[in-house]
Amino acid sequence: MKSIVFVLMLVAGLVATLAHAAPDAGSKARGSYNFYSHSSHNSFSSARSHVEGYQGYLNETHGVAVPAHSATTATVPAASVSVARPSAPVAVSSKPVVVDHEAEIAAHGAVDAEVARDASDALGDDIERIQKHVKRMRTHAEELGDKEALTILSDIEKNLGVARRGHADLHEHHAEDKIAPKTAMALAQSVNDALRAAHADHDKLMKRLHEADEPAGK
Repeated sequence: MKSIVFVLMLVAGLVATLAHAAPDAGSKARGSYNFYSHSSHNSFSSARSHVEGYQGYLNETHGVAVPAHSATTATVPAASVSVARPSAPVAVSSKPVVVDHEAEIAAHGAVDAEVARDASDALGDDIERIQKHVKRMRTHAEELGDKEALTILSDIEKNLGVARRGHADLHEHHAEDKIAPKTAMALAQSVNDALRAAHADHDKLMKRLHEADEPAGK
Protein backbone atom coordinates (compact mmCIF):
# COMPACT_ATOMS: atom_id res chain seq x y z
CA MET A 1 0.00 0.00 0.00
CA LYS A 2 2.81 2.35 0.94
CA SER A 3 4.47 1.61 -2.41
CA ILE A 4 1.32 2.56 -4.33
CA VAL A 5 0.97 5.80 -2.39
CA PHE A 6 4.63 6.61 -3.05
CA VAL A 7 4.25 5.98 -6.79
CA LEU A 8 1.11 8.13 -6.95
CA MET A 9 2.88 10.95 -5.14
CA LEU A 10 5.84 10.66 -7.50
CA VAL A 11 3.61 10.78 -10.59
CA ALA A 12 1.66 13.74 -9.19
CA GLY A 13 4.89 15.59 -8.51
CA LEU A 14 6.18 14.89 -12.00
CA VAL A 15 2.94 16.09 -13.61
CA ALA A 16 3.03 19.27 -11.53
CA THR A 17 6.65 19.90 -12.54
CA LEU A 18 5.92 19.42 -16.22
CA ALA A 19 2.86 21.65 -16.02
CA HIS A 20 4.91 24.35 -14.32
CA ALA A 21 7.70 24.08 -16.90
CA ALA A 22 5.49 24.04 -20.01
CA PRO A 23 6.13 27.24 -21.99
CA ASP A 24 3.24 29.41 -23.08
CA ALA A 25 2.76 30.74 -26.64
CA GLY A 26 4.53 33.99 -25.77
CA SER A 27 7.58 32.15 -24.48
CA LYS A 28 7.78 30.12 -27.67
CA ALA A 29 7.57 33.27 -29.80
CA ARG A 30 10.27 34.99 -27.75
CA GLY A 31 12.43 31.87 -27.91
CA SER A 32 12.20 31.76 -31.72
CA TYR A 33 12.84 35.50 -31.87
CA ASN A 34 15.99 35.13 -29.77
CA PHE A 35 17.16 32.07 -31.71
CA TYR A 36 17.03 33.88 -35.05
CA SER A 37 18.60 37.02 -33.61
CA HIS A 38 21.57 34.99 -32.35
CA SER A 39 21.79 33.07 -35.63
CA SER A 40 21.83 36.26 -37.69
CA HIS A 41 24.41 37.76 -35.32
CA ASN A 42 26.68 34.78 -35.98
CA SER A 43 26.11 35.08 -39.74
CA PHE A 44 26.99 38.79 -39.63
CA SER A 45 30.24 37.93 -37.87
CA SER A 46 30.98 35.24 -40.45
CA ALA A 47 30.22 37.56 -43.39
CA ARG A 48 32.44 40.33 -42.08
CA SER A 49 35.18 37.82 -41.33
CA HIS A 50 35.01 36.52 -44.91
CA VAL A 51 35.04 39.95 -46.56
CA GLU A 52 37.80 41.26 -44.28
CA GLY A 53 39.80 38.09 -44.81
CA TYR A 54 39.58 38.64 -48.55
CA GLN A 55 40.59 42.26 -48.16
CA GLY A 56 43.54 41.14 -46.05
CA TYR A 57 44.52 38.76 -48.85
CA LEU A 58 44.37 41.58 -51.42
CA ASN A 59 46.49 43.75 -49.15
CA GLU A 60 49.12 41.12 -48.38
CA THR A 61 49.31 39.53 -51.83
CA HIS A 62 48.84 42.54 -54.09
CA GLY A 63 49.85 45.47 -51.89
CA VAL A 64 46.45 47.20 -52.16
CA ALA A 65 45.63 49.36 -49.14
CA VAL A 66 42.48 48.54 -47.20
CA PRO A 67 40.19 51.61 -47.32
CA ALA A 68 38.90 53.27 -44.17
CA HIS A 69 35.30 52.53 -43.26
CA SER A 70 32.70 55.04 -44.38
CA ALA A 71 29.20 55.61 -43.06
CA THR A 72 26.72 53.60 -45.10
CA THR A 73 22.96 54.03 -45.37
CA ALA A 74 20.32 52.92 -47.82
CA THR A 75 20.95 56.09 -49.86
CA VAL A 76 24.56 55.14 -50.61
CA PRO A 77 25.10 53.74 -54.13
CA ALA A 78 25.24 49.96 -54.29
CA ALA A 79 28.93 49.99 -55.18
CA SER A 80 31.69 52.55 -54.78
CA VAL A 81 33.39 51.64 -58.03
CA SER A 82 32.43 51.01 -61.59
CA VAL A 83 33.29 47.78 -63.37
CA ALA A 84 33.16 49.58 -66.70
CA ARG A 85 36.34 50.61 -68.49
CA PRO A 86 36.08 54.21 -69.75
CA SER A 87 39.21 55.85 -71.09
CA ALA A 88 39.67 58.11 -68.04
CA PRO A 89 38.90 57.89 -64.33
CA VAL A 90 35.48 59.15 -63.30
CA ALA A 91 34.48 60.43 -59.85
CA VAL A 92 31.15 59.46 -58.28
CA SER A 93 29.87 61.14 -55.11
CA SER A 94 33.41 62.49 -54.38
CA LYS A 95 34.79 58.93 -54.20
CA PRO A 96 37.48 57.94 -56.73
CA VAL A 97 36.39 55.21 -59.10
CA VAL A 98 38.96 52.72 -60.32
CA VAL A 99 38.44 52.11 -64.01
CA ASP A 100 41.78 51.12 -65.55
CA HIS A 101 41.88 47.42 -64.76
CA GLU A 102 44.80 46.69 -67.05
CA ALA A 103 46.95 49.28 -65.26
CA GLU A 104 45.94 47.78 -61.92
CA ILE A 105 46.93 44.32 -63.02
CA ALA A 106 50.21 45.57 -64.46
CA ALA A 107 51.05 47.28 -61.17
CA HIS A 108 49.74 44.74 -58.67
CA GLY A 109 49.17 41.50 -60.56
CA ALA A 110 45.88 39.72 -61.26
CA VAL A 111 43.93 38.25 -58.34
CA ASP A 112 43.90 34.47 -58.10
CA ALA A 113 40.49 33.60 -59.56
CA GLU A 114 39.97 30.60 -57.28
CA VAL A 115 40.64 32.64 -54.13
CA ALA A 116 38.36 35.45 -55.33
CA ARG A 117 35.46 33.19 -56.21
CA ASP A 118 35.76 31.15 -53.02
CA ALA A 119 35.62 34.39 -51.02
CA SER A 120 32.67 35.65 -53.05
CA ASP A 121 30.74 32.38 -52.69
CA ALA A 122 31.27 32.25 -48.92
CA LEU A 123 30.22 35.88 -48.55
CA GLY A 124 27.12 35.31 -50.68
CA ASP A 125 26.11 32.33 -48.53
CA ASP A 126 26.50 34.43 -45.38
CA ILE A 127 24.37 37.28 -46.75
CA GLU A 128 21.67 34.83 -47.80
CA ARG A 129 21.59 33.32 -44.30
CA ILE A 130 21.41 36.77 -42.69
CA GLN A 131 18.47 37.70 -44.91
CA LYS A 132 16.66 34.48 -44.02
CA HIS A 133 17.16 35.00 -40.28
CA VAL A 134 16.20 38.69 -40.41
CA LYS A 135 13.05 37.78 -42.34
CA ARG A 136 12.10 35.31 -39.58
CA MET A 137 12.80 37.99 -36.95
CA ARG A 138 10.51 40.39 -38.79
CA THR A 139 7.72 37.80 -38.77
CA HIS A 140 8.04 37.33 -35.01
CA ALA A 141 8.29 41.09 -34.37
CA GLU A 142 5.07 41.56 -36.33
CA GLU A 143 3.39 38.82 -34.30
CA LEU A 144 4.50 40.52 -31.07
CA GLY A 145 3.53 43.97 -32.33
CA ASP A 146 7.05 45.23 -31.57
CA LYS A 147 7.11 48.51 -33.51
CA GLU A 148 10.56 49.59 -32.29
CA ALA A 149 12.09 46.28 -33.38
CA LEU A 150 10.36 46.57 -36.77
CA THR A 151 11.91 50.02 -37.29
CA ILE A 152 15.39 48.69 -36.51
CA LEU A 153 14.81 45.64 -38.74
CA SER A 154 13.85 47.96 -41.62
CA ASP A 155 17.20 49.75 -41.28
CA ILE A 156 19.00 46.40 -41.21
CA GLU A 157 17.18 45.23 -44.33
CA LYS A 158 17.98 48.44 -46.22
CA ASN A 159 21.71 48.11 -45.58
CA LEU A 160 21.54 44.40 -46.35
CA GLY A 161 20.12 45.41 -49.73
CA VAL A 162 23.16 47.64 -50.28
CA ALA A 163 25.45 44.76 -49.27
CA ARG A 164 23.63 42.36 -51.58
CA ARG A 165 23.96 44.68 -54.59
CA GLY A 166 27.61 45.35 -53.75
CA HIS A 167 28.23 41.61 -53.56
CA ALA A 168 26.58 41.14 -56.96
CA ASP A 169 29.02 43.69 -58.44
CA LEU A 170 31.96 41.95 -56.75
CA HIS A 171 30.78 38.57 -58.02
CA GLU A 172 30.47 39.98 -61.53
CA HIS A 173 34.01 41.35 -61.43
CA HIS A 174 35.29 37.98 -60.19
CA ALA A 175 33.74 36.33 -63.26
CA GLU A 176 35.99 38.31 -65.61
CA ASP A 177 39.03 36.77 -67.29
CA LYS A 178 41.40 38.83 -65.13
CA ILE A 179 40.51 40.26 -61.75
CA ALA A 180 41.88 43.71 -60.92
CA PRO A 181 42.90 43.87 -57.23
CA LYS A 182 42.14 47.54 -56.51
CA THR A 183 38.69 47.22 -58.04
CA ALA A 184 38.09 44.02 -56.07
CA MET A 185 39.22 45.79 -52.88
CA ALA A 186 36.90 48.77 -53.46
CA LEU A 187 33.93 46.53 -54.26
CA ALA A 188 34.63 44.39 -51.19
CA GLN A 189 34.80 47.56 -49.09
CA SER A 190 31.37 48.68 -50.30
CA VAL A 191 30.00 45.34 -49.07
CA ASN A 192 31.92 45.61 -45.80
CA ASP A 193 30.63 49.13 -45.11
CA ALA A 194 27.03 48.05 -45.67
CA LEU A 195 27.44 44.94 -43.51
CA ARG A 196 29.08 47.03 -40.79
CA ALA A 197 26.13 49.44 -40.72
CA ALA A 198 23.58 46.60 -40.71
CA HIS A 199 25.55 44.76 -38.01
CA ALA A 200 25.58 47.88 -35.80
CA ASP A 201 21.79 48.12 -36.04
CA HIS A 202 21.51 44.40 -35.34
CA ASP A 203 23.63 44.81 -32.20
CA LYS A 204 21.24 47.57 -31.12
CA LEU A 205 18.34 45.16 -31.56
CA MET A 206 20.17 42.38 -29.69
CA LYS A 207 20.79 44.77 -26.77
CA ARG A 208 17.11 45.69 -26.71
CA LEU A 209 16.06 42.02 -26.72
CA HIS A 210 18.48 41.26 -23.89
CA GLU A 211 17.15 44.14 -21.79
CA ALA A 212 13.57 43.04 -22.43
CA ASP A 213 14.40 39.52 -21.16
CA GLU A 214 15.96 40.75 -17.90
CA PRO A 215 13.78 40.60 -14.77
CA ALA A 216 12.26 43.91 -13.71
CA GLY A 217 14.45 45.95 -11.40
CA LYS A 218 17.63 44.20 -12.42
